[in-house]
Amino acid sequence: MSMVNNNKIFILAGESSSDLIGSFIMKGLKENSKELNFFGVGGSNMIKEGLSSVYEINSFNIIGFLNTIYNFKKLNKYLNEIVKLILKEKPKVVITIDTKGFSLALAKQLKLKFSETKFKCPLIHFVPPTIWAYGKSRIKKWKDMHDGLFCLFKKEEAILKKLNTKCNYVGNPVVEKVLNCNNKNDTKLINNKSYHNPKNINCLLLPGSRESELKYLLPEFISLIKSENPKFTDINWIIPTTKLQFDEVTSKIKKYNISTNTKVVILEENYELLKYADLAIACSGTITLELVLFKVPTIAIYKSDFLSAFIGRLLVDFQNVLLPNFLLGDKLVPFLFQEKCTSFHISNLLIEFIQDIENKRKLFRNYSQIILNNMGYKEAKRLDFSASSCKEIIKIINNYKY
Repeated sequence: MSMVNNNKIFILAGESSSDLIGSFIMKGLKENSKELNFFGVGGSNMIKEGLSSVYEINSFNIIGFLNTIYNFKKLNKYLNEIVKLILKEKPKVVITIDTKGFSLALAKQLKLKFSETKFKCPLIHFVPPTIWAYGKSRIKKWKDMHDGLFCLFKKEEAILKKLNTKCNYVGNPVVEKVLNCNNKNDTKLINNKSYHNPKNINCLLLPGSRESELKYLLPEFISLIKSENPKFTDINWIIPTTKLQFDEVTSKIKKYNISTNTKVVILEENYELLKYADLAIACSGTITLELVLFKVPTIAIYKSDFLSAFIGRLLVDFQNVLLPNFLLGDKLVPFLFQEKCTSFHISNLLIEFIQDIENKRKLFRNYSQIILNNMGYKEAKRLDFSASSCKEIIKIINNYKY
């Protein structure tokens, strides 16, 4: 990499899933050059790789139309401050990951400033808009906005190509994280009876990583556990959450006196749990793909404020909104949305899964392998996201006319 007089790289990830992607990108770049200085926005994974984060990642983790409106002033303040920081530090490249609305606004502002000042640098974005779920018209705003656009799904690359938008597939860090975890021997977990009582079923309840998701989904999980349905007598309820949400979730579990058969854990520190889960009920998002890749029979759920749900119904293609279903072109994971996302409906679907558990396990096992094969992660030859993304970033930097 050509880093003469400049080893600074700006990188922004505004949510936990993009924080993982960012850490993989940083690993690849660090293997190529040891003297890099990363600054921007990221979470614990990126900070471990050496990122100097100027804001808390949770400040950008906003979803829903009402939440975006409420936080517009704050986000606009962050945008202006970050643009000033980039112009001051003059990095070799600006890399944004997901956080689509903010990332697009940042690219537009920087393009404008580049035309007004002597400084400019390449703009690179990972994870383009999910047009296969939210409408193809969105891609028009992104066309020719970045010097490099990269996606995490091979199927996505083909869709964007048909829309005359160049976007390269470079592998997927989520897949690689799952594969690496499956290759590990987790003796501590294997010997932990609370997770591996053969008479019990380990059911994961994943309420999402955003405050708004926790607000709407955790009460339904609590109602599910409190129901004391006789069908659930042998279930170990496990709630994986983030470090930021751990205390809040734990206090609510204790408040409702259901802590005897419910365990709250930090997912980041107990990721291997996904290997040993029998069932999962998860907030719609990247986690549904991870669970399918771990061959865990999964039910997806989502609930938000009325306005966001109403607009979502108008804009969202519910056939494709779940990643595993989109990648397979099949309805593998059932989805309970809004008024269907209640402890009553979740309970009924969970009972169906328990009664047909062996067939569900076989189905998810088979589909998991299909996804891996389609994404280029066959046993004989596997992609390497860190190496591939690093190669592409270096190519863009070296070919850029500063």
